[in-house]
Amino acid sequence: MARRTLQLILALSAILVLLSCTAPVQQPTTTQQTSETATTPQVTLNAPEEPATRTVNQVGNTATYGLSDDNRVLSIEKPDTTWKFTYSEGRLISITGPKNITFSYNESKLHNITADGKMFMLHYNQQGKLLEAKGGRETLYFDYDSLDFLRAVKRGVAGKTSIDYDKQGRIKYLTRGTITTNVYFTNRSLVNNFDADDTKLILSYWRDDKLASLAGKTFGQGLTVSYGPNYPPTEAKIVHGVDTSVFDASYKEALYTVVDRYLYCNYLSRYQDLLFDGVSYTFFTTYFSNNPADYLAMQYSCAPFTAQNSTR
Repeated sequence: MARRTLQLILALSAILVLLSCTAPVQQPTTTQQTSETATTPQVTLNAPEEPATRTVNQVGNTATYGLSDDNRVLSIEKPDTTWKFTYSEGRLISITGPKNITFSYNESKLHNITADGKMFMLHYNQQGKLLEAKGGRETLYFDYDSLDFLRAVKRGVAGKTSIDYDKQGRIKYLTRGTITTNVYFTNRSLVNNFDADDTKLILSYWRDDKLASLAGKTFGQGLTVSYGPNYPPTEAKIVHGVDTSVFDASYKEALYTVVDRYLYCNYLSRYQDLLFDGVSYTFFTTYFSNNPADYLAMQYSCAPFTAQNSTR
């Protein structure tokens, strides 16, 4: 009996020794989980000022445009004002001048636009589609179908623009209230006609698919752009009842960049107080970009092109 008791004691002692040599069990740490809809802080990128290497001169509404080698607008000098454009990784991050505008990004998506101390905020869904834009005069809401086509834009309680598409995925109808605008295209899928009871805007294009004229009862007396004197063009003359601007440049693409922006900002973006207009948005999607966030950014970056301009 004593022998069995001794064996039991020895066995227990061995177990205790083994337990004392075992590494202590770590307690699990708690990691705070973030929801899929949480956003990381928006970042405004910083970049040094770039020197302009290309120039476009405008007479009539006098201005000098400085551009980079890849034809990004870097500066606009007018008789009494100067505007500077700053980029980082090819993205516009600020415009400074009589009005200061900054563009902030989150994971390559535009998230904030700040102008004169007021912030315009853009919110996206998990698929990266723009859902809401807040901070302007009205909040904009963007609705999509199952194929991710933009189908409606609601402007607060003031109105809704519905969008329908043709079989090629191009905008075919714009409906606001009881008015439907029919959209027609060239054989190169460029918009050439907006037609509704209260709207008639006809567009035509030159070589390289460059906008060359605007006419129709919406536009009044009409406007024509004459490129020349040869090809590639180094000059663009605007023929219009009020605007007699002439642009000249040594580089075709620099000339196109400035004239495109000038025409869009002064004549196609028709309502400066509205951040969304179906007609200008439809043109924008076929001529510049099919991204609603890019469209909204353009509405802000038009300021230097329209400032102190007698044609608006």
